[in-house]
Amino acid sequence: MKKIKRYLYEDTGMFIDWSQLKKLPEIDTLIDIGVGPDGTPDFYERFPDSKLILIDPLDEAKNFAENKLKHRDYSFYKVGVGKEETEEIIKIEEEIGRSTILDVTEINFEGKPVSTEKIRIKTLDNIIKDEINLGKIGIKIDTEGYELNAILGATNILKSTEFVVAEVRHNYESFQGQYKLHEFVLAMHKNDFILTNIITAKPLIADLCFSPISSLI
Repeated sequence: MKKIKRYLYEDTGMFIDWSQLKKLPEIDTLIDIGVGPDGTPDFYERFPDSKLILIDPLDEAKNFAENKLKHRDYSFYKVGVGKEETEEIIKIEEEIGRSTILDVTEINFEGKPVSTEKIRIKTLDNIIKDEINLGKIGIKIDTEGYELNAILGATNILKSTEFVVAEVRHNYESFQGQYKLHEFVLAMHKNDFILTNIITAKPLIADLCFSPISSLI
């Protein structure tokens, strides 16, 4: 497996430029979907005064927020984000940030899950329906192959969103039956968003920024 990963890296290279976050418009609320055990510090530093809505189904993410974000105005929701209300089994890997509902393929395999846990899945629209005074919104998504599902359940909130930065799967199938890149792009287009920046490009994933078409006219 290491040979496959090394080949991909050497053959395709990597592009990483998080400084492009400086180009994002100012927002009042940052919705962080897929917080992980260490949060998303690049985004928190870029928007130091924004309210944070943090969404992650695992205790490690909740513990991070409680211990490291005491100085921030935030709400935490211990759920997964998808296209409908349901329950799923998440496979928790040794590296917590790689935990996923989906089954990894050989090219993405780094070891068997250390445990599993039943989690609730809710749509983003339903999760934030009782939040008030959100103002201008930015969304970051990193859900280990579940990114398209998150967008399909966010039709209403996207109408008030200034940008979406999503860790999107692309050319290689890193999860069994994963969405295609064009399916994610089409879903964003149906919500009147267009690709505006490529922040990172790696062999299995790319962090892509989408903006409302109306903001570019």
